[in-house]
Amino acid sequence: MTVLRTLTSADVPACLALAADRDWPPEEAKWRFLLRVGTGFGLFDGPRLVGTTIITRFGDEHAAVSMVLVAPSHGRRGLGRRLVEHALGHAGTPVASLFATPFGKPLYERLGFRSVGVVAGHFGTLDVPRSGVSVPVEDRDHLVKLDAAVFGADRSAMWESYFDFAREVRVSPDGFAASWRNTDRLMLGPIVAGSLAEAKALISDVADGPSRVDAGDPALRAWLTEHGMPARFEVDLMVRGEFSGARERLWAPLMQALG
Repeated sequence: MTVLRTLTSADVPACLALAADRDWPPEEAKWRFLLRVGTGFGLFDGPRLVGTTIITRFGDEHAAVSMVLVAPSHGRRGLGRRLVEHALGHAGTPVASLFATPFGKPLYERLGFRSVGVVAGHFGTLDVPRSGVSVPVEDRDHLVKLDAAVFGADRSAMWESYFDFAREVRVSPDGFAASWRNTDRLMLGPIVAGSLAEAKALISDVADGPSRVDAGDPALRAWLTEHGMPARFEVDLMVRGEFSGARERLWAPLMQALG
């Protein structure tokens, strides 16, 4: 019999071992950050961690589901569904979102999620010089309010931690961009901009060496591919409920775990 309980930072080594069992990279900093800003749940078979998920609430409106993992030895027992249903019940928000691989998509569809777009992970070293359109953020409150207007939910609690976690956060006349270090590359996001040109300029200002950005807009994806960052995989952006906010200005998520 498996036992479900809340995860703590002491469980991170077990999370990393489970991730390795599913051929996920050893993203220790990411796991620790997500467990700070969200609530993790784990399924244990005796002392062994055999399933995880993390739910991150953004105010009372929205929750992001992430890090859904089940050990290969415990597959096809409904553990993934059990974890996600428990996390959604814990959050209790009218809107929930996640990014789904083709393997996970059928489960989420059964739980009432629908696909609203496709996002590709673009990897490489951007061969474009910095635009100089952005400067380091000074007015954090303004940025957080803009993020809420674009994302459609108040993410101020998450931003309190992300400002420290991020490598840098920069602002432009109509948007902002940030980056954070994950294993051997720089992750770029979120990217918020009023136009495609501004999104490109912001990405050029935060890209630095081997990087990754998750993008859905076809024109932005073509530009990334042309300039040294081809796509390696695609996932579905899925939602239960209805998105709000000016999401056409969100060119790349902070990370797939948080939208």
